Amino acid sequence: MSTSCFPQSAIANNIEPLIRMAEQGTGIACLPDFAVRQQIEEGRLVVVLTDHVQNAGAFRVLWPSSRQLSPKLRVFVDFLAEKVFVEPPVVR
Repeated sequence: MSTSCFPQSAIANNIEPLIRMAEQGTGIACLPDFAVRQQIEEGRLVVVLTDHVQNAGAFRVLWPSSRQLSPKLRVFVDFLAEKVFVEPPVVR
Protein backbone atom coordinates (compact mmCIF):
# COMPACT_ATOMS: atom_id res chain seq x y z
CA MET A 1 0.00 0.00 0.00
CA SER A 2 1.34 3.41 -0.94
CA THR A 3 1.77 5.97 1.85
CA SER A 4 0.70 8.73 -0.53
CA CYS A 5 -2.94 8.16 0.48
CA PHE A 6 -2.24 9.45 3.99
CA PRO A 7 -2.64 13.16 4.77
CA GLN A 8 0.51 15.26 4.90
CA SER A 9 -0.74 17.56 7.66
CA ALA A 10 -3.45 17.84 10.29
CA ILE A 11 -5.39 20.85 11.47
CA ALA A 12 -6.97 21.12 14.91
CA ASN A 13 -8.57 23.93 16.87
CA ASN A 14 -6.71 22.89 20.03
CA ILE A 15 -3.51 21.01 20.78
CA GLU A 16 -4.88 17.89 22.46
CA PRO A 17 -5.57 16.01 19.19
CA LEU A 18 -2.09 16.92 17.92
CA ILE A 19 -0.52 15.55 21.11
CA ARG A 20 -2.53 12.32 20.85
CA MET A 21 -1.62 11.82 17.18
CA ALA A 22 2.07 12.31 17.98
CA GLU A 23 1.79 9.87 20.91
CA GLN A 24 0.21 7.31 18.59
CA GLY A 25 3.10 7.63 16.16
CA THR A 26 1.19 9.20 13.29
CA GLY A 27 3.74 11.97 12.81
CA ILE A 28 5.48 14.84 14.53
CA ALA A 29 4.00 18.01 16.00
CA CYS A 30 5.43 21.42 16.82
CA LEU A 31 3.94 22.22 20.22
CA PRO A 32 4.74 24.51 23.16
CA ASP A 33 7.13 23.00 25.70
CA PHE A 34 4.66 23.40 28.54
CA ALA A 35 1.98 21.47 26.64
CA VAL A 36 4.05 18.29 26.28
CA ARG A 37 6.36 18.47 29.31
CA GLN A 38 4.71 15.51 31.04
CA GLN A 39 4.69 13.34 27.89
CA ILE A 40 8.41 14.01 27.35
CA GLU A 41 9.26 13.27 31.00
CA GLU A 42 7.31 9.99 30.82
CA GLY A 43 8.95 9.00 27.52
CA ARG A 44 5.71 8.99 25.54
CA LEU A 45 7.12 11.71 23.27
CA VAL A 46 10.66 12.67 22.32
CA VAL A 47 12.03 15.99 21.16
CA VAL A 48 13.28 16.07 17.56
CA LEU A 49 14.64 18.73 15.21
CA THR A 50 15.89 20.93 18.06
CA ASP A 51 18.33 22.64 15.68
CA HIS A 52 15.42 23.74 13.48
CA VAL A 53 12.97 25.12 16.02
CA GLN A 54 13.30 28.43 17.77
CA ASN A 55 11.38 28.93 21.00
CA ALA A 56 10.18 32.47 20.61
CA GLY A 57 6.94 34.15 21.35
CA ALA A 58 4.91 35.79 24.03
CA PHE A 59 2.14 34.62 26.29
CA ARG A 60 0.05 37.38 27.78
CA VAL A 61 -2.67 37.41 30.39
CA LEU A 62 -5.03 40.35 30.14
CA TRP A 63 -7.69 41.41 32.59
CA PRO A 64 -9.82 44.50 33.16
CA SER A 65 -7.90 47.30 34.74
CA SER A 66 -8.25 47.70 38.49
CA ARG A 67 -6.00 48.55 41.39
CA GLN A 68 -5.80 44.97 42.65
CA LEU A 69 -6.10 41.52 41.13
CA SER A 70 -9.00 39.38 42.22
CA PRO A 71 -7.90 36.39 44.33
CA LYS A 72 -8.90 33.97 41.54
CA LEU A 73 -6.85 35.84 38.97
CA ARG A 74 -3.86 36.05 41.33
CA VAL A 75 -3.94 32.27 41.81
CA PHE A 76 -4.12 31.77 38.02
CA VAL A 77 -1.19 34.10 37.33
CA ASP A 78 0.85 32.40 40.07
CA PHE A 79 0.03 28.99 38.56
CA LEU A 80 1.23 30.13 35.12
CA ALA A 81 4.45 31.47 36.58
CA GLU A 82 5.15 28.31 38.60
CA LYS A 83 3.98 25.52 36.29
CA VAL A 84 3.81 26.75 32.72
CA PHE A 85 6.76 29.04 32.26
CA VAL A 86 9.58 27.01 33.71
CA GLU A 87 12.75 26.09 31.90
CA PRO A 88 12.22 23.13 29.54
CA PRO A 89 14.12 19.92 30.30
CA VAL A 90 17.56 19.57 28.74
CA VAL A 91 17.45 17.22 25.74
CA ARG A 92 20.52 15.09 25.10
